[in-house]
Amino acid sequence: MTSDTTSLREEARQSPVAIIIILQRLFVMIVKSAWPVFVFYFINPQSKIEYFITLIGIGAVALSTVGSLISYFTFYFRLEETELVIRSGLLNKTFRTIPFDRIQTISFTQNIIHRIFNVVQLDLDTAGSSGSELAIKALSRTKANAIKSFILDQKKSIPAQNETEMLRSETENSVQSVVSEKPGITLLHLSVKDLLKIGVSQNHLRTVGIMIAFFFGISQYAEELLTKEKEEEIWLLLFGSVVIISTLVVLLFVAAFFLSLINTVLKYYDLRVLASEKGYTITAGLFTKTEQSAQHQKIQLLEWRNNPIKRIFGISTLYLKQAASAALNRKGTLVVPGCYLPQIEMVRDSYFSDFNKADFKAYGISPLIIGRVVLYLGVVPAILFTTMYTLNSWWGLLFLGWIPVVWMFARLYYKKWRYAISPRGVYLTKGFLGQHAAILRWYKVQSVTLKQSPFQRRKALATLQFSTAGGNLTLPYIPLEHAKMLKDYVLYSVEKSVDDWM
Repeated sequence: MTSDTTSLREEARQSPVAIIIILQRLFVMIVKSAWPVFVFYFINPQSKIEYFITLIGIGAVALSTVGSLISYFTFYFRLEETELVIRSGLLNKTFRTIPFDRIQTISFTQNIIHRIFNVVQLDLDTAGSSGSELAIKALSRTKANAIKSFILDQKKSIPAQNETEMLRSETENSVQSVVSEKPGITLLHLSVKDLLKIGVSQNHLRTVGIMIAFFFGISQYAEELLTKEKEEEIWLLLFGSVVIISTLVVLLFVAAFFLSLINTVLKYYDLRVLASEKGYTITAGLFTKTEQSAQHQKIQLLEWRNNPIKRIFGISTLYLKQAASAALNRKGTLVVPGCYLPQIEMVRDSYFSDFNKADFKAYGISPLIIGRVVLYLGVVPAILFTTMYTLNSWWGLLFLGWIPVVWMFARLYYKKWRYAISPRGVYLTKGFLGQHAAILRWYKVQSVTLKQSPFQRRKALATLQFSTAGGNLTLPYIPLEHAKMLKDYVLYSVEKSVDDWM
């Protein structure tokens, strides 16, 4: 037994840097919660309520600071033969035991404070129906590596109980590295130019929505912090003119564009995808550097998507969906925001080792889906709004023009919806403005569900859903007989497969 291993078995605290990190996160949390107060303080500094809110804020900061220090000095951890033991709490003592064989992933994060003091945050995700997560906020790199190595070694030596050899393989391959192992090749390295392309092609409407919610968040404080006359004066100034409203809308979209651009550069700065024999490692971030790993065996489903702007740049967003519990499913998905077709094909070929388009037989979905889309998204809304507005003006009849617009997009969506079947998997493409593609190996499937709506039953159609440990893949509006045959074939393929699904 080495001295390093012996020290890990003794109760230890985090690095003292954890105090700074706890306080920093607390400060950010308080600022995020209290910023409307500071905004309206400058608008109306005579408000008496501001005085009391400030006192409450100062008291909350003081109490939280003391609480953070107590949290640090009462948090201990140690490693046993088969489990990690956590002891925390001052008055209410909490003991938490995490068996090594339940640890699903181990990863690390470094924000700017971590980098200054050369420490890392150790994140452990555990398997389970609801999933859970533990973070040791600050550890030296040496200690983080020692914990990682100890857990990996112990997991390999834990005998499989009531499980097959497959589970033992899963145990050995399911843990992500804390610090990058020696990589194989650099599959992708995003330059600043690439990041700008990605930033330009981001979903700016989502950022607009966040900004609108931001302004509505401010408005709910207006009645409390402003006099009624001043509140009405401000709203009249902002929205009393068509020119001003138009200007505000333009400024809103311009601001959303630059916010998306800045966020993309900060989040994905120096992004690298490293490929090795075991899988892929993705590192990225300017101020907060993150590292995630995906083992080949854990990848359940591959997806890649683009929009019209990304298609111009020749890039797509690649999603590597790994096996994870329901609560950790989203976090278990590795995302490469800007991936070129050759890189996508390399990842696809590593997931689907003998991929050959000639082995796939292509199919289309039923054109009856056009009518259902037009009915639910076109006819019903158009009639509803037409009825509402024609009571006041005949201009409401213009809402009926929405129906042919929906029909046009539904028809385009139907034409682009294609799926191809091979003896070993399924490959699909869909979308009307951008493209969404996915590929799934049959032996990764955990269950197959055949669904029918009343309309589908009348038309002998069905929707088939393949469920994996990393997500679902759905084939809508396919012939019922074809769906039944495909369901039986996939279940048979899963039953006879000797490949490890994870």
